[in-house]
Amino acid sequence: MNIGILGHVDSGKTTLAKALSEMGSTAAFDKHAKVADLRANTIDLGFSTLTINDTKIALIDCPGHASLIKAVLAASSVFDAAIVVINAARGIEPQTAEHLLIASILCPQHVAVVLNKVDLVSPDKVKSMVTKIPKLLESLGIEKNSPVVPVSLASPNEAVIGNVVAAIENIFYHPERNTEGQFVMSVDHCFPIKGKGTVMTGTVVKGRCKVGMEVEIPILSEKRKIKGIQSWKETISEASMGQRAALLFQNLSEACTSIDRTVLYEPGAMESTNLFLGSVNPISQFKWTLKNRAKIHLSVGFETVMAECQFLKEDGEEFELQDELEPATTSRVLLELERSVHTRAGAFFMAAKLDSTAKSCRFAFHGHIDRVLKSRAEEPRIFHRKRRAGVVDRVENERSLICAQLFKKETNFNVFNGMEVALASGEVGRIEGAFGKGGKARIAVPGGLSGGTVAGQTEVLLKMKKYLNEGDKGRLVAYL
Repeated sequence: MNIGILGHVDSGKTTLAKALSEMGSTAAFDKHAKVADLRANTIDLGFSTLTINDTKIALIDCPGHASLIKAVLAASSVFDAAIVVINAARGIEPQTAEHLLIASILCPQHVAVVLNKVDLVSPDKVKSMVTKIPKLLESLGIEKNSPVVPVSLASPNEAVIGNVVAAIENIFYHPERNTEGQFVMSVDHCFPIKGKGTVMTGTVVKGRCKVGMEVEIPILSEKRKIKGIQSWKETISEASMGQRAALLFQNLSEACTSIDRTVLYEPGAMESTNLFLGSVNPISQFKWTLKNRAKIHLSVGFETVMAECQFLKEDGEEFELQDELEPATTSRVLLELERSVHTRAGAFFMAAKLDSTAKSCRFAFHGHIDRVLKSRAEEPRIFHRKRRAGVVDRVENERSLICAQLFKKETNFNVFNGMEVALASGEVGRIEGAFGKGGKARIAVPGGLSGGTVAGQTEVLLKMKKYLNEGDKGRLVAYL
């Protein structure tokens, strides 16, 4: 089980991770931090472990700076549960809110809140916060009975840590794991071991791996066999979905020393793409309007890249292009990325305005990849709705009329001949061609006109779908 430790900077996340942990792993407790101007605060993902109910729990200590939210989004792809640390002296801060929102999307039934630094505020304020926090959780869709633990981690003792452990036991469960699919692993750290090779540590997100298995390392464009596997410093023969693992490789290129976060997988398990179709779940706290073709930061797996959005509404097997993200009707999004990433159908993604400096929600929508597309030729059929309205100019006979104002005099009628139109009086007609040179059209009415059709009054409506796909671009199809 993997638990993210979240919260605003200086709330006490790393102190809590250190107090809970039985063993530290890569970048645990921020011992590898190298950036001086961020003081002693966490700037990387830290991994450590404790045991609950005979199960190894991976604790993922996430940075609390707004500028480091990409690291949190990268880590969130493996969260099974979350501990959100709140500074009692400051209350809900900007990153507290963002991290709670992430937890509400990924693990709303498995969240614990640690209210730290209670020694800095009055007992009455602590009591008030403990009362209000469940209401906040419920407003975000998080289980309102999630445990809330008031503590002071300035000098943690067994009783304090025992209370936090009890809260973790409260949210503990056995996540469903798909160990039969093709192996995929999110890698968070990579380092050499002299005389042995290169170690890549991370979390198995799909399937399982074994010693001797060949895997693809796309960032290096190389394939290598796994020479050894460890989990929490114990040598094992295989690792499966949800498990932390360290994989040993030999004879990797020198470029491996500069690898940060990446992915490796069984050949064929993932695809390289810059285009995919995904589901859309708008985030209500996001207050901006996202227009069609808006640019936004997209986080998928361990990658965050700029993407252009096309918002779509399902129409049978086709999709109508919308002018903007409409929470009530937008069901899919076509995302074109500025560069290719390695991903797969079913992968979770988050879209956000990470360049915003406003003190409001930066997360716009989230979803899962429906289809990975290799090119524009594989796009679903997408169209814009078009509408033209004219008026009956005169009735020629019971099965024919002349329509005005539907077209301009320069219109190429070859495009519209044969299209069906609807009359406001209830009949269905068919465009037969131009009448004269002023843009009027002759409309045949095979079923005959009713007595309700009046020259100069009855509206004639032409509704069309204009297709936008390559190879079909600009084609018009009428519908009723």
